[in-house]
Amino acid sequence: MIRAARLIVVVFVAGTLTWLAGCSSSNDTTQSSSSTSTSTVASADSSATGTSSSSGASLPSEAATDPNTSAPASSEAPPPVTTPVPAPGGGDVNQTVPEVALTTNAPVELTGTGDFGGGVTVALTSIESITTTAQLPGEIAGPGVKVTVTVTNGSADAVDLNSVIVDLQDAAGAPAIPMTSGSAPFTGSVAAGQSAAGTYVFTVPSTYTNPATISISYSTAAPIVVFQGDAK
Repeated sequence: MIRAARLIVVVFVAGTLTWLAGCSSSNDTTQSSSSTSTSTVASADSSATGTSSSSGASLPSEAATDPNTSAPASSEAPPPVTTPVPAPGGGDVNQTVPEVALTTNAPVELTGTGDFGGGVTVALTSIESITTTAQLPGEIAGPGVKVTVTVTNGSADAVDLNSVIVDLQDAAGAPAIPMTSGSAPFTGSVAAGQSAAGTYVFTVPSTYTNPATISISYSTAAPIVVFQGDAK
């Protein structure tokens, strides 16, 4: 009888312990499931907000991805605006300028008067033998000639003298060297009924021979006037 009572107690205790162990295992499983669910929810939330705890990266800002956002203004200045300007005398680089045939008058004496036509005349009012002075590169000092040229305007209009050219050659055609020092070339214009003078200095060749030829022109519309005679 006593043994039977003890056996009942042992069975009861063993059953109780088994039941308690089952409850504890079930509780742990529930807690583990709850933890796993919470972690899954947290991961989903993290993905939804575009945040990763492991990389620290974030999505681009709205300003950077918005296609309507204006680009920053360039710091470079705009190119200058150019306006085509016609040539002062008209025409363009594609036009061919016709050649102008220049005529040369028959030579006159150094003391004579040359005729440009249209009432404009020229004369050599002074010829001096001098020693020239070199002032610019290419100039050669030495024996030379100083020539004063006077243009008289007998026309009704002013005559432009800015393009007057004076040239001197010896009998062999050797050119004299124009010099700067002592020269006072024509400038401006001469009014109708007036006269104007210009001075031209030349260094003559060491082999210079007479007679000299002095050629003067002032316009392509007028002939070249030539003086010949002993200039030295």
